[in-house]
This record gives sequence, C-alpha cells and structure tokens, in this order.
Amino acid sequence: MILQHNSIMMLFLYFILPWLCGAIPSPHAPAKPRQATSPYWFSQIERQGTVAFGSDPNYKIFRNVKDYGAVGDGVTDDTVAINNAVSDGSRCGMGCDSSTTTPAIVYFPPGTYAVSAPIVQYYYTQFVGDAITIPTIMALPSFEGLAIIDTDPYIPGGNGAQWYTNQNNFYRQVRNFVIDLTHMPEDRGAGIHWQVAQATSLQNIVFNMCAKSPTNKQQGIFMDNGSGGFISDLVFNGGNYGAFLGNQQFTSRNLTFNGCNTAVFMNWNWLWTFKSLSINQCDVGIDMSNLADATNQTVGSIVVLDSVMRNTGIGIKTSYNQTSQPSTGGTLALQNVDFTSTQVAIVGANGVDQILAGSTVVQSWGQGDAYRPGDISQRVKRTPQADISSTSGACSTTTTTETVTVSPVPATVNISVTTTTVTVSALPPPSTSTGVGIGNYTSSASSSKVCTATSVALQSARVQQQLTAPTLPASLMNGNAVFERSKPQYENTPVSSFVSVKSAGAKGDGVTDDTAVIQSILDKAAPGQIIYFDHGAYVVTNTVKVPNNIKITGEIWPLIMAKGSAFADLNNPKPVFQIGLPGDTGSVEITDLIFETMGPLPGAIMVEWNVAETSQGSCGMWDVHFRIGGTAGTLLQQDTCQANVTGSFQFKPECAGSFLMMHITQQASAYLENCWFWVADHELDLTGHSQTDIFNGRGLLVESQGPVWLWGTSSEHSQLYNYQFSNAQDIFMGAIQTETAYMQASPDALNGGFPPNPTFKDPNFADCTTESCKKTWGLRIVDSDNVYMYGAGLYSFFDNYIQSCLDTESCQENMVDIECSTNVSLYGLTTKASVNMVSIDGTPEAVGRDHVNGFGQTLLLFET
Repeated sequence: MILQHNSIMMLFLYFILPWLCGAIPSPHAPAKPRQATSPYWFSQIERQGTVAFGSDPNYKIFRNVKDYGAVGDGVTDDTVAINNAVSDGSRCGMGCDSSTTTPAIVYFPPGTYAVSAPIVQYYYTQFVGDAITIPTIMALPSFEGLAIIDTDPYIPGGNGAQWYTNQNNFYRQVRNFVIDLTHMPEDRGAGIHWQVAQATSLQNIVFNMCAKSPTNKQQGIFMDNGSGGFISDLVFNGGNYGAFLGNQQFTSRNLTFNGCNTAVFMNWNWLWTFKSLSINQCDVGIDMSNLADATNQTVGSIVVLDSVMRNTGIGIKTSYNQTSQPSTGGTLALQNVDFTSTQVAIVGANGVDQILAGSTVVQSWGQGDAYRPGDISQRVKRTPQADISSTSGACSTTTTTETVTVSPVPATVNISVTTTTVTVSALPPPSTSTGVGIGNYTSSASSSKVCTATSVALQSARVQQQLTAPTLPASLMNGNAVFERSKPQYENTPVSSFVSVKSAGAKGDGVTDDTAVIQSILDKAAPGQIIYFDHGAYVVTNTVKVPNNIKITGEIWPLIMAKGSAFADLNNPKPVFQIGLPGDTGSVEITDLIFETMGPLPGAIMVEWNVAETSQGSCGMWDVHFRIGGTAGTLLQQDTCQANVTGSFQFKPECAGSFLMMHITQQASAYLENCWFWVADHELDLTGHSQTDIFNGRGLLVESQGPVWLWGTSSEHSQLYNYQFSNAQDIFMGAIQTETAYMQASPDALNGGFPPNPTFKDPNFADCTTESCKKTWGLRIVDSDNVYMYGAGLYSFFDNYIQSCLDTESCQENMVDIECSTNVSLYGLTTKASVNMVSIDGTPEAVGRDHVNGFGQTLLLFET
C-alpha cells in the first residue's frame, strides 16, 4: 500500500544519518533518552490474555522490556534485561523444539536499546516495537555473536546443532524496529538471524549498517535455511549484503536497499517471489549465481515483480546458460522491472558477460523452461546433472564472530529427503512428455462444462529472452503494478476504540461456550471500533456471523476453537465464522487469529468469506492461520492420532479434521497475506513431537469473481486438494506452497473420510487407474478465467510414509489440474516427486522428468 511505503521511506530518511557516519564509527556520546511512554494503543491496552491449556495460571504473555530492567538510553547494556523478558516463565527454549502453550509478546517502548550479545527469540514469540516512535536495537562496539536478534541459535560445540528444527520453526513475528550495526567494526555482524518456517513475518524494520566498502562484511538479514515464510516493508542501508537468503520457499514484498555491496545474495532456494524491490546505488542488485561445486546452481527459481533498480552497477547476476546444471536451476522471471538507470540488467556469473542490457523497463523477461501456446522449439535435452546433495554452498561466516557450517534441510519433521538429483532414465515413463492438441473434452472430475479449444499444442521451450507480458485485470492492479496492502497496525487509533472480548464477558478458557457472547460483541460493534481478542481459546459451538464492516485483531494468535454437533455433519457443512452474507459489500480486516477444531468436526467450514470490497483491498486477512490438530486442546494429538508409519492404514473418524478450511464465495473478494492453512503432520506440544495422521477434507476453495490476492499463503495436508479455484476469475497468487497428505495413498484421497461432494465441485478422481493418482491435488483451476500465479512450491514427500518414491520422483501422479479454464499463467512453478507437473483437461502437459531442478522440477512459465 502506498501509505505504508511512504512511511518506510520516511523511516529511511530519519535513520539514514547513522549509516553515513563511516565504515567504523567511533564510540558515540550518550544518547538522549526518548519519550518514556507512547500513545500507541498496543502499549496501553489492558492485558488480560491467558493460556487456556497451559500449566501456569500466572503465566505472563505480555512483557515490556523496561519492566525487566531495560533502560533504552543507548548507553546502558540492556542485553540481560531483554533476554530475561524473553525467557521469563519456563518457556520453549533450547531443547524444547516447539510449544504453543508459552506464547509471549515482548514489547519495546521508544528508546535505543544497546546490546552486547544476541537477543534470542524463543519459539512462539512476537517482538513488537512501538509503531509510532520506532525503537532502535543497537549493537555495541563490543558485540559478540551471530546476530543482534537470533531466532535459532547454534549450540556451541554442537557440531551444527541448533535450538529448533529449522523447517518447523513456526509462529514468530518481529516488527517496528531499527536494527543498528553502525557502531560495530564493519567486518562483522548481522542484524537478524532469521531461520524460520511458516506463520512467521518481519515487518516495518530498518537495518542500518556501515557504508558499503570492499572490506564490509555486515548483513541485514542472515538466513541460512528454513521453510518460510513472508517478510515485508523493510529498509536496508549500507552493508555487504542487505539480505543473505536461503530457504525452501518465500514471499518478500516492499523491500528497499540503499548503498549495499549486494542488495540480495541468494545462497539457495527452491523458489522465491519478490514484489516491489527498490534497489538504489548498490554494486549488485540480486546475486543468484551461487554454485555448489563450481558446476551446479543452488538457486531453484526467483520471480521479481514491479521493482526498480536505480544507479546500480549490475542488476542481476546469474549462472544460468544453455548448458548450466541442473537444467532448470536458476529459473528467473521478471515482470515490470525498471532498469532505466542501471547500465547492465543481467550478467553471467563472471560479472562481465551481458545477458540483458539495462537502461530500460523490462515488461516481461525469463530464463527457464516455458510452455506457451504455439511454441515450436523444443527444450534442449542434456545428460543428467551431477549430484548436488549439498545445495546450500558454502555459507560465508566471515560476517559474524561465530563459524558455523549450514546446509538446507529440504523437508518437514522426520523427513529424510536429500537434495540429490535423480538420474532421468530412472524415472517411470510418463503417459506423454510432449504437448498434445486440446480438443473437445467432457470433464469426469468436477467441471460442469464441455471444454472447446483450438487444437494448438502447448510446447516446451528452453528460453532466455523477452516474453509477452500478460495483461492482468484492472481489479488486481494499482496502476501498472499488482496491488499490495500491508498489515494494518492501527497506530493512529486510540486505545479507547478497542473492544476487549474478555472485558465484554467472553472467557476464552477453552471450556466455556463463548458463541453467544462473541456474537453479541460483533453485533454491537460501532463504526470505528476494533474488536480485540485477548489471548485465549474461545469455544464456538454454532456459526458466528461477522458483520460486513468490522475490524478484528488478536493478541498473539488467540484461538477460535470450533466444537460440537453443529459442525459434525459431513453432508451438511456449516461455517464456524461467516464473514458477511452473500451479496454483502463492505470493509473487513482480520489480523493475528488462529482457527482450530476441538475434536473431529467433518462438517465444519472454518471460515466462509462472503463480503466484497467497497474499495481496493478493503476486505482482507493478515497473519491469520488455520491449524487442524497437533496442539493442546484440539483432541487431535499424537496420543489419539499418532501416524502409522509401518504399514497400511485406514481412516479414523476420531481423527477427522474439518470439511473445508476456508471458502471464498462467488460474490466475495479478499486480500490474504501470510496465511497458513495447516493440517498438522506432527505434534507441537506433547513430548516426542511424533507424526500425526489427521484427515482434513479440503484446504482453500475460491469461487470468487474477483479480485482475490493471495500473498505468501500455504495450504498443506488436506485430503482432496490444498487449493481449488472453481468458476473463479481475477485471481493473483504470489507465492503459494503445498504438501500432499503424508499417509496417502493408504488410504487414498477417496477413502480419507471425505467423499467428493459435487456441490463443492470436488475432484472425483474418476480417471485414475493407480493409487498414486488418487492423492491430494496441490492446485486445481476449474471453469476459471484470469488466474495468475507467481511462484509455487507443490511438494509430495511420501507414499504412506515410505520415501522410496523419491528415488524415482514418483510419489504421486499429478499435482496441478487445469480444467476448462482460460487465461491461466503460472510463473515459477516447482513441484516435487509428481510424475506430471501440470495436466490440462485430463491430459498431462508438463512432465516432471523433463524439467529437473536441484530439488524438485521447475517451470519458468506455463500458460494457456
């Protein structure tokens, strides 16, 4: 959103002076203390949150660092005080791995907090700075450690062991800070060690580092691995790397880099989507040329949208060429990227060979494997690439005072996946590996139409060239850029406008039925009020009807827990939260909530979204997550639903989840950002953290006529599909991530407790002749128009917890289903262990073995 972008630029102007001070600043004079109090509602609201399923009735959720002795004067060493605020109360630290019953908000009032060692962020923690007068966390010249904020510390002497499992390092936020490294020597230091997974975010942060120079080794973000993730509204001033990045998948929006040696160094990934980058006066904009062994690219794919690189020496540096390995490694898609004041847009790995000249605005350009109607040149076939089992490359640790060796861990808990590539000849033969003509097709799956299309083949071509940019619908756009809107923090709203649900009578104790009280609160909400859910577990036994003009926010993800017979009928599903009624228009904002079931509820639609926007982006959810099972209070934990990993398994009714996690209906519109739809594959709270078998019907169903934006969303482990767009139009996705249900195909999708329901246009798998065909669809696009995806990671890791299918990249037969749909453009698609990547009207069009990447299989573009 433009207002948020302007506020970030104001922060840049305000805090740029320390960066200009020079490479190694001398110790500074005592800072003048900032105001001790703030009008920010977040610091003033009464704190009544409680942990419903915790063991300590006096557990403190909200912690003000000054209550623990932090001074914030820029001189006093506040390290111990801040770490005490974080760790107070027997929280989930080293050796814990995960827990949802010890959440904490650590609040920083205005001030400058000097530290000499890392502030360690424990699991399930939010660091929140004052949003009106942004606090600074400043490293003292004597600072020793990996980073000023560390989300997953390396254990000294632990041979690379860390506090948490990086790909399960969920539920974290850091927002509203200035991170200052300018008082440290320039040859060391990182701002944030951000090694995280889903349901995490960085927002509204400025990183001030020493001015760029050949000897500068500082980094704003150091990210070695993980399975994220979403970051937005960040500014990086100076430093060697603005951001050193490595992760399975990630979405990053509205990042500004000023005067860095390299703005973004991409160490490795499976996929990454960037939106609204502003790179200014850097030597290199994005360096994605990293090689694992002087041969194999470590970067899977990158998508860059609506960005500008000003007065920068080299825009993008890549190792991709006609003979590079792996064949689709280094896939890159650019759309609406301004290089007008950058001389060279893209160069080869040597930094000299020009691939694309600068001094222009690139409307659309790409390198990788593309399927487009009418392409006649076939992809160049080559011998299999070499083993790249260590795809992360060497992690430069000269930027810190610790030396660690890191490598990506490309799977979730207990998955022994490696990044070793498969020999192409070992793969089973696909039904077809070249495009076929599309004639008349009557769907046997779910489409209600008879599809008629011209008999034009979709052909695969290996490209490194200008592309024809798609014309997105005006409803999705803000001028010539895709619309974006940052999570509201209500910094200009007085505390008197917030209505606490506990003050109004709700208990949130995980026992009391709060349905009637919540409904009454929502019905009585006056214009301008914001409904505030204090932390707790709010039991709901019937549909809660949410008005079409309302704002709702939560205190570190309070739980809305569906329970009871109203949601038990598989054949008569009902919404738990119904947002507006069909045909309603209005403005609805929901932030920082979690929706769960309490026990099996096969008739529950967790959220039904009916309301349409009155202005662009007026209806949205930010940091709202859906979590089915795996945690305290859900009655769907490892003691009841432990996975059977040793043999065949049948559906267990006592381990059913919900009918559908979210339904965006035909007349609705929605903006979703950093929302995770997760059916728990493992336990988060009970000792052992074992894998779990929980059977959830469906992930996200969109039938909207638009606009719908999905920024940084994930949907995992449902039975029938994770994402489905049915009779929908004007859809934007960037990026999405899915995983197939681990227990499949024992039972398969048809026997996982949720038979196909034609009312909801479910797939019926009628064309399947193998068990591997009857598995979770990662993405279905049915009877739809104008669907645009920019980045996706759709993964299949198991066949009933057996991983031998990874040896042949054949854990399931199909992943993306396009039926009777037009104007579909999929950029940066990566699949894992699906024989067919994309099928159209029942016919495989893109086959995985033809598009091998370092970890999965990747397409630059697939369009119809």
